[in-house]
Amino acid sequence: MQTDFINKQTAVFRDLKIAMRDGVDLAADLYLPTKAGQVERDARYPVIMVRTPYNKMFVQGSFGTPAYLTRRGYAVLVQDVRGTNGSGGVFDPMMDEGWGERQDGIDTVRWIKRQPWCNGKVGTTGQSYMGGTQMLHLQTQGNEIDAAVVQVPAVNQFNGGWVYNSGVMNSTALSWTMAMAFTAAPRLGEQVTAQIAADAHAAGLPAGFAAPQMLMASPDLAFQIARGQALRNMPINRHMPFWNAWVGNRDNPDFFANTDMTGRFDKVTAPILHFTGWYDLFNRNSLDAFVNISREGATEEARKGQRLIVGPWGHVADAMLCHFPGALVDDVAMMGAWMDRHLLGRAKDEDDHRVILYVMGENRWRAEQDWPLPDARPTLFYLHSNGHANGASGDGLLSLTPPDRDEPADSYVSDPHNPVPSLGGHSLHGGPADQRPNDYRPDILVYTTAVLEEDVEVTGPIRAILHAQSSAADSDWFVKLVDLFPDGRSYNLATGMTRARYRRSRIAPESLLPDVVERYEIELPATSNLFKKGHRIRVVISSSDYPNSEVNPQDFIDLSAAVPEHYRAARQTIHHDAARPSAIELPLVPADRARHWIDTPFPSGSSGRFYTRPVPVEEAPPVEMPLDQLPQG
Repeated sequence: MQTDFINKQTAVFRDLKIAMRDGVDLAADLYLPTKAGQVERDARYPVIMVRTPYNKMFVQGSFGTPAYLTRRGYAVLVQDVRGTNGSGGVFDPMMDEGWGERQDGIDTVRWIKRQPWCNGKVGTTGQSYMGGTQMLHLQTQGNEIDAAVVQVPAVNQFNGGWVYNSGVMNSTALSWTMAMAFTAAPRLGEQVTAQIAADAHAAGLPAGFAAPQMLMASPDLAFQIARGQALRNMPINRHMPFWNAWVGNRDNPDFFANTDMTGRFDKVTAPILHFTGWYDLFNRNSLDAFVNISREGATEEARKGQRLIVGPWGHVADAMLCHFPGALVDDVAMMGAWMDRHLLGRAKDEDDHRVILYVMGENRWRAEQDWPLPDARPTLFYLHSNGHANGASGDGLLSLTPPDRDEPADSYVSDPHNPVPSLGGHSLHGGPADQRPNDYRPDILVYTTAVLEEDVEVTGPIRAILHAQSSAADSDWFVKLVDLFPDGRSYNLATGMTRARYRRSRIAPESLLPDVVERYEIELPATSNLFKKGHRIRVVISSSDYPNSEVNPQDFIDLSAAVPEHYRAARQTIHHDAARPSAIELPLVPADRARHWIDTPFPSGSSGRFYTRPVPVEEAPPVEMPLDQLPQG
């Protein structure tokens, strides 16, 4: 069966209606292999399911995935999620995908398994939102999925980077909602559609679907529209019920519970290939899922069946490929090999590494037995002052030596009217960026090691400990890890943040007492980087990171109502004396440790296929088939 369909054309049946448990019909396109130009009426296939809010037609046009898979002997079903494009119902991002009242993924899989063209096996694949639909489905009892490739899943809206991270709204939530409003509006009625069109016109956006295409391609356009607006009165977004619910439930984890992976890893029964990037805004979701399912999965097969690939990518990866040789991976071929292993019984054991990481700096791929690396050594690098650690006057010192005396504190003034530019980072279009444009800002603190006398590898989770005070009633603290090159270039590796009002409880915010020193632990995204001999390790501290993160008004007010009139400048102080040491903890990999370097996994080659990279794939268009020719058994 596996070889019969090589180089054969694909047939597609459009707009199948699949009824959910509440009676709402969701639309799907079904792709089947052909033989001699015909669909075999008695053939049975393993089925790959993709569930998307971005129009089921685009999965075919951008990546060629259905044609690639049907040639390998699979059927492919691509479905518009509830409330989008051809599907009925109201769009409520991620709320109907898992274990809630509506379980659209499970209902769809059960429908697939009843069809005469399905051989009883179902796999799932997709990235970002499509990764999130899989992850929540996989964590639901009775999910009936046999294998999955989950790429950067957009889950954990309360504290996983989308919508919030440590109580700070990620900018992606704003720009993504603005773009998706045009898709969701038709199911909300003519009045909402007209209101969104009016807001778009006032903002200078073109009519029709050119507007969401522009917003997806250029999030900066959304930030221009949002400038000066309160979250709860955001143009376009304010007409989306889910946006208003997100904004109104910032401190309410119960509202977001249906998107939270925590505590449900023991429901997973399928082998999963987790695929993410060091700069992806959902990096932590992938790493947490791999670690916890490996420990708590429902069966031994599930626990042993988890695999992880982490590359030097952000969420949209093109902008950073020039930094990292060998980074171009054909994720369609990778997904096909994973499905072949688990759904067709074809496997190459020599290629089955449990963990594959790209080590930046070394710029090579490496196979590992586990994540986090069990022999990485968490090591504290302490902040020290030279009396003027801010960017305008020179660097403070970062060293392994803890403070042993009363060192002077370092301070700066943070003004929300003039936030620190993000310069790359973990966002929809983030990645590595030269940090030199920020070097001489007076509202950052910079701490740098001496020139490294040998290579230093940092691979694993990172955290920072700050002893900080503010003159404001609320504040944000951002900590950025940077690789400083000998020629002065400096590239970001990871940025973590915390919001002071949540220092004691994420669900019960408290105002700061002005100029009282508080201790903060800040989690940074994991990374893997070799700081080369001659480079230096740098830490940058600020109180804003815009536009990646919303601006804190630096007042204890309703954040959904904040506008520039509420912004307050504040003096921010970092302490690093013997009684109150501030530091960053880096996972150092011993230099004498054995390292298993490997070639690029699934190199892209001439196809140019890669991740979310929309490079056209040369595939013959599918043959459009009428529904009355779909095999019925």
